[in-house]
Amino acid sequence: MGSSVAELMPAERPAWLQRAMDPSMPTTEANETVRTSSSYSTELGGEVLFPTIRMDEQGQLVRFDDWREAYRASMEAKDYILIPGPANEATGKKATALSKYISDVLISGSRAPDDGTLIMKDR
Repeated sequence: MGSSVAELMPAERPAWLQRAMDPSMPTTEANETVRTSSSYSTELGGEVLFPTIRMDEQGQLVRFDDWREAYRASMEAKDYILIPGPANEATGKKATALSKYISDVLISGSRAPDDGTLIMKDR
């Protein structure tokens, strides 16, 4: 891929990612803080990474049943992460790698016990 996956992260993290990294925030019944999906946007010139679990106005986590609804919500909120590139497999793989980095490194690391214990996710 050439560049580090961490370099794909925007300087300012979207609110949904900040929330997911905050250990005081709730999780779903399946112990999830966020799920992401991606879709290519010709208009933006890249793969758009967006959350499929959001917090509503009542502080409840809501999962979108249709990825298109989640995409539209992210476009309206302008809180997606854009991975610039052509509409090809390489750009899609960068988005997937960034999604895994967010889940496995950023979120898992920020929600790890403060006693030095490292939690490994099952693959």
